[in-house]
Amino acid sequence: MLEKIIKEIAEKEMDFEAGKKADVYQHDLIKPKGSLGRLEEISIRLAEMTGDPMYDINQKEVILFSADHGFSKYAISAYPREVTKQMTMAYLRGDAGANIVAKANGAAVTVVDMGIDADINNPLLINKKIRYGTDDFTKGPAMSLEEAKKAILAGFEVTEGVIIRGADILAPGEMGIGNTTSSSAILAVFADMSPEDSTGRGSMINDETWARKAKIVEDALLVNKPNKNKPLEVLAKVGGFEIAGIVGVYLACAKYRKPVVVDGFIATAAALCAKFIAPGSEKFMFTSHRSAEIQHRYMLEVLGLEPLFDLKMRLGEATGASIAMQLIQTASKVITQMGTFSGSGVNEAEKNLEMELERISR
Repeated sequence: MLEKIIKEIAEKEMDFEAGKKADVYQHDLIKPKGSLGRLEEISIRLAEMTGDPMYDINQKEVILFSADHGFSKYAISAYPREVTKQMTMAYLRGDAGANIVAKANGAAVTVVDMGIDADINNPLLINKKIRYGTDDFTKGPAMSLEEAKKAILAGFEVTEGVIIRGADILAPGEMGIGNTTSSSAILAVFADMSPEDSTGRGSMINDETWARKAKIVEDALLVNKPNKNKPLEVLAKVGGFEIAGIVGVYLACAKYRKPVVVDGFIATAAALCAKFIAPGSEKFMFTSHRSAEIQHRYMLEVLGLEPLFDLKMRLGEATGASIAMQLIQTASKVITQMGTFSGSGVNEAEKNLEMELERISR
């Protein structure tokens, strides 16, 4: 099934005719041409993605994926492994940062267990657990190829359900103590970087912890020898179940021509995997912000997309993407609700003013 999805995505093209129609319509809106800058560019990209020149965003959805990592026992984060479960429970209560930012920007939140090293009994939690955390990737692959495929398809299925329920735009987020380490390894592979250059500070760790983290990334690369020309293997060898779930979101959005917003360091690592696993999926992505994690800029370069803003954020959990969805929704409302020169008579007033100015000048 994954191969079929990848093939479908490869065959999808941007609808440039719809983009041209959106561009022409933008010029008729009652404002100076280009005066809304990137908001106008966003509406054109929405048209190209969806095939609808007047794409209107109403329902915004965040999907949060949680999973644990086998290497987290090496203390490479400022927080212990148990925090993955604790934060997931906070998402379910609705009082975590991800929930507050999503709510402030009008987005609903769905929470998915992809591989937490614990069981959580809550009817709001979608259980797609592959198993209780990945293996220690300094000793071998984090997961098997079949597990990687299963995790991607799990994310795909959850996203498909959200789209069927009416989502107009989506943003995936994550929780998994240590997942910036996996993301650093993914960046090293796809950007041909050294572990020292690809490894960031994550949860603001000190120099000693950072050195240990970079060494773990180096060990993982030496043991597994991931090859960027085999991107699914990269994900299986040095990724995480929550990262694979996010890959599934990107693939589902590409298949259904829905815009999807990429968040920070971990979500962008997943976007890199998606781009190489299913070429063309990146065409349906907006990148929300430039993370305060320095290495994030290198990911954005490989991805080839420009972020919408830079608020020095580093939380992850789709917080930047939630804010970006509001910006993108604003762009959709401008083109679908603003009056036009041709339909409001404003253009006639403008012509009369020009004639009067010309008369005075004579």
